[in-house]
Amino acid sequence: MLLKKIKKERHWIFADYQATWNYGYDFMLDAAQAVIDSDLKTELERVAIGQIDMGGQTECIEEVRRAGNVLRRCGRLKEEQGVLMIAGISHMMGCPVQLMFYNQTNVIRLCIPSLYKNIFKKGGKNAFTTYLCSMEIKAYCAAAVMDKELHAESG
Repeated sequence: MLLKKIKKERHWIFADYQATWNYGYDFMLDAAQAVIDSDLKTELERVAIGQIDMGGQTECIEEVRRAGNVLRRCGRLKEEQGVLMIAGISHMMGCPVQLMFYNQTNVIRLCIPSLYKNIFKKGGKNAFTTYLCSMEIKAYCAAAVMDKELHAESG
């Protein structure tokens, strides 16, 4: 995971990261689930889907909550989407975060309120890199387990 750029707009700080490989929708779900399970847990505040051009977004948080915060149990998330957004209070980083995953790319955008700019002052420009690297690894591990299970079922 590489940090490509950081920019501040109005009341937000946006950090764009490049994943190790281009990814698809399954990775998006697994990566978001890794963040939910290991960090946001009960502080998940937003799940939304939309098109890459950000033309329209569909909020899914209530359906995700009914599904026990398991994205793959949410009917709206079963159909492939262009963008997946999750947001909540990060226990690990001590601030609100929003992650945006863009399908068929290698781009992940992290957004935090500019009130928390001290995180970058203390940790440097790569303050969130380890956080996102661990999420990426967990997503690839989940994909490997799923592949193994699918091969076992078909074999």
